[in-house]
Amino acid sequence: MDTTGLSRNERRRLRTREQLKAAALALILERGYDSFSVQDVTDRADLGRGTFYIHFQDKADIAWAIVKDGIDATSREAYRRFQGEPLPPQIEFFGYLNILRHAEQHRDLYRVMLGSQGSSLLTARVQAYMAADFLQDLQTPGVYQELHAPREVLAQIITGAIIRLIVWWLESSNPYTPEQLAAMLYETLHHRPAPPTAAA
Repeated sequence: MDTTGLSRNERRRLRTREQLKAAALALILERGYDSFSVQDVTDRADLGRGTFYIHFQDKADIAWAIVKDGIDATSREAYRRFQGEPLPPQIEFFGYLNILRHAEQHRDLYRVMLGSQGSSLLTARVQAYMAADFLQDLQTPGVYQELHAPREVLAQIITGAIIRLIVWWLESSNPYTPEQLAAMLYETLHHRPAPPTAAA
């Protein structure tokens, strides 16, 4: 967490926000999404309820902040990897792979938050956020060019497929690797072979 250039008050607010998120994440992983309350979060973080509501509206809001952090970190890593370089062929595959690798690294969180015991509203919010990100990607020349449908439709198809695949993968404990799943997703959507790096 880079706090360069922030005032002392801003740094303190940011630390408090992170403290609340850390407490909520621990509770989600221990109890599941439905089994914790705002009071549980403030008790775990040793902060007052009023402090919670300065930063978040409710428990759905703090859960979303935790998931959004992960999505944003994945996007930043993807852009950092290819920054200043021409986009490689089959760039879409690497996007799918980044998302699946992140889900694997945080499998307990994603299984609890997006799976059958999670929140359907949170799942819908995750998909809407990812779809907006894909809409931006779909405007990049040469990307997703073989998929012929309106951009807003493609964004829903792609994000719906990814989220459903992640939930099934994490809940069924099957043996597929992120590389194998990204390759199958890529080949299904794009009708061409995935790059050689797709090997498990």
